[in-house]
Amino acid sequence: MRAGSVVPQRVLVVDTAPQSAGTEDLDDFDDLADLADRASGTAADDADVPVGVLAAEPDADRATIVSEVLTRVAAEWGDSPESEDSPESEEAAESDGGEARAEFADWVWVLSDVDGLVPESECLAELLTAAEAEPDVGILLPRAVGAAPDESVPADTSPGEDTYPAEAPGALIRVTWESDLETDLGADTDVQDETAVSVPAARLAALAEGGRSSTAAPAPADAGSAESRDDRSRPARHARQRTRAPWWRVLSSPPVVLGAVLAAVSLIVHGLLADRLGLDLAGGALLPVGGLSEVWSAYLASWHGVAGGTTSAASPAMAVLGVLGVAGGPEVAVSLLLLLDLPLAGLVAYGATRRLGVGRWVRAGGAAAYALIPAATDAVAAGRVDVVVVHIVAPAVAAGLISLLTRPEVRWLPLSALCALGLALLGAFSPITYGTAVAGLLVAFVALPAPTGRTGRGIPALVGVVLLPPALAMPWLPTLVAHPVLLLHGITGPSTEAGVAGLLGLHPAGGVPLGIVVVLAAVVACVLAPGRHLAAGLALTALGVAGVVVTQLVRATPLTGGAAAPGYAGAPLIVVGMGLVALVLTAFRAPAGRGSARSAGRASAAVAGGALTLVALVLAAGFASAAEQPRGEVRAGGGVRLAPALDTELADSGRGVLVLGHGAQPDRLAAARTPRFGDDALAPVGGMAQRLEGWRYGLLAGSRDAVTDAAAAGVQFVVLPPGEDGGALRGEAGDLVRSSPNTSDGRTVLRLTPESGQVTLVSPEQAHRAVSGGAPSDELMRGSAIARVDARLPEAHVRVSDGPEGRLLVLAAEHEPGWTATVDGEPVPITPAWGHQVAVSVPEQSSEVVVQYSSPAHGVFLLGSVAALLFTVLTAIPGRGRPHGTRGR
Repeated sequence: MRAGSVVPQRVLVVDTAPQSAGTEDLDDFDDLADLADRASGTAADDADVPVGVLAAEPDADRATIVSEVLTRVAAEWGDSPESEDSPESEEAAESDGGEARAEFADWVWVLSDVDGLVPESECLAELLTAAEAEPDVGILLPRAVGAAPDESVPADTSPGEDTYPAEAPGALIRVTWESDLETDLGADTDVQDETAVSVPAARLAALAEGGRSSTAAPAPADAGSAESRDDRSRPARHARQRTRAPWWRVLSSPPVVLGAVLAAVSLIVHGLLADRLGLDLAGGALLPVGGLSEVWSAYLASWHGVAGGTTSAASPAMAVLGVLGVAGGPEVAVSLLLLLDLPLAGLVAYGATRRLGVGRWVRAGGAAAYALIPAATDAVAAGRVDVVVVHIVAPAVAAGLISLLTRPEVRWLPLSALCALGLALLGAFSPITYGTAVAGLLVAFVALPAPTGRTGRGIPALVGVVLLPPALAMPWLPTLVAHPVLLLHGITGPSTEAGVAGLLGLHPAGGVPLGIVVVLAAVVACVLAPGRHLAAGLALTALGVAGVVVTQLVRATPLTGGAAAPGYAGAPLIVVGMGLVALVLTAFRAPAGRGSARSAGRASAAVAGGALTLVALVLAAGFASAAEQPRGEVRAGGGVRLAPALDTELADSGRGVLVLGHGAQPDRLAAARTPRFGDDALAPVGGMAQRLEGWRYGLLAGSRDAVTDAAAAGVQFVVLPPGEDGGALRGEAGDLVRSSPNTSDGRTVLRLTPESGQVTLVSPEQAHRAVSGGAPSDELMRGSAIARVDARLPEAHVRVSDGPEGRLLVLAAEHEPGWTATVDGEPVPITPAWGHQVAVSVPEQSSEVVVQYSSPAHGVFLLGSVAALLFTVLTAIPGRGRPHGTRGR
């Protein structure tokens, strides 16, 4: 339209000048003719555009004018029934409501001369831009330049009253039949829009009724009375029934088509190109997910039987999975996140872009491009569930933060709480994304000018957004402070260094860098439509690039041991992709002069570039999946899974399984179960990672000492790396190992035969070796020299009988502060066994021995996080009524 390619089909000019009352001839008023000419974008004699004039009373309020406009349009240009009282007309209105609205209500632009002031060209340009961007517009009423609100109306007027707050020149009153009218008529809140003044809900209901009949809309009753509330609700329900779209229009709407197409692409990618259709996905960086009780126990526990025992707190991601898995289990929830990543991310991105001022199909195309970013597909293939969560949640969080920074009319308290919840979710899975978002928020808060009308509420909102996420993750904070490597590597561990081509192609795993099409599209958008409207997209891109630089240049030793490694660039590349897509979308709403050929060329280039981008990203998704499949990363039933009989034996005995690492996979040790999702985010005791590495080298070389050391630490089964059959170990220590059924992925499993358990009572001879630094003797790990005690850590209540002096009660737990022991109620010191395990000297006579770990601080942190969660959730619930004041800084 701005380029002259679309011309209004009808123009109706509303004249409120006193001298023109009752006049219907447009030619009598040159200023109105000029206004109609500017509105249509062409001379009246060059286009067959019906132009009419509605002469309104000079003192008529806006609501009355709008009602008269709808009545006039319906009567002259619409095919709506003459009377809504007859059954035939009502049936026609309900069955053919979509076509009736398409005739006149979808494209009604009301150009109003308010207080003798005609809107200037900038206001008209904004009007036409909004009309192009929103095809469902029912009413557009531009606010005249210099028009002021009724000063007699107090600022805190209730929503039902007829009041229009002061806005910038050219602001619009907008009502959309498909969304705003249907959604907001039943509430006391008004239609919200970034550049809009909204008509009160009660008046909207009256307008909806008056616009389809020959009578003007009645004035609303007193907003505070019960009668007025009932009057508001009844027309609202009636309006919702009459504006319900037919089923075919709903099914062909952009979000439905977007979700269906992305779901189909996801089905093809995961079903045909990779064996990922299942509800028990695991492999790669994704360890098998435990059951609901197991996940919640892991989050709430202060001690974990991982890596020989650790007091590290679990990531809040476990609590999130516990909530998501209430219905079908955390394993199903994680699998659905991976399988539905594309449609979920696309729909969230579509909703997050609703205030960009571009058409719905354009938004759908941008959302599809964002959903198909290669970094997200690579994350699914590699089992990086943390990046998948970022991919789904990041657009909503970014939109909320931008609104909090730039829109003075938002309810700052609920919005800041929602943003805090979103940031907490990002931080639970990807700490580096949370850090990047907070850094960008602080910079933007300082750099951006305060919007008009701020009253000092911006600082409390900023404080809430920044500090509530750490409060929600309070139990995990000591672990983050003590092990900052988690900020870089996250909960799924480190990665290898990404190549330059992979980074430019938004594909951290390498392969065909088709994502570079998104980069080129954003560059073209910046060249063709430069301006301040690109600021948000550029800021997001810069934040993502900063995150990529950090992950690739900073190297740190992983929690699970090994050489220093960079972080995974997937999450920062998601942010980069989000910024690039935002640049392309905002280029569609760039202001341009009337009749500009440059605008038409830009639109054509953008459409062609968008189609090419989507095709390239679909190919990238397919290539990424096909490239990952031979590596056997994520698949249904993947990961290290023991035979069911061995799982049952582990659960009964409480002993551990040692999974030897290979390649980028670290060595893992877990008690009473195989390693699970979340174990890699638990910090082992100092030196334990090196100890596990030493056991791996010794076991593969056939060392008997490695076998007895691992058995003394409670290990019962050893899973060898792929391709290893344990021949050297069988040859050198065949009496200490025995073959067991292989894992689900074909890896060799060996059983360690020396007697051991979570808690054992060892003879004085073995106890002497334990406290003197000697290696465990396999001869003293059989028969009467050792007795397994039935106890489960982190508590051991043991009744020992009379025996020789020097016996030792040994626990398969690494020695850390917090362990205490009593003998017959009297405190006794902890004696380290083998230099690193918890042990207690046992007296000769019969006695009651209690050894346990306790952490009062962990309980306090849990209560604090629960309190913060309740506060945040309750604060995020918006109150009723119109947001009166404005947000401040």
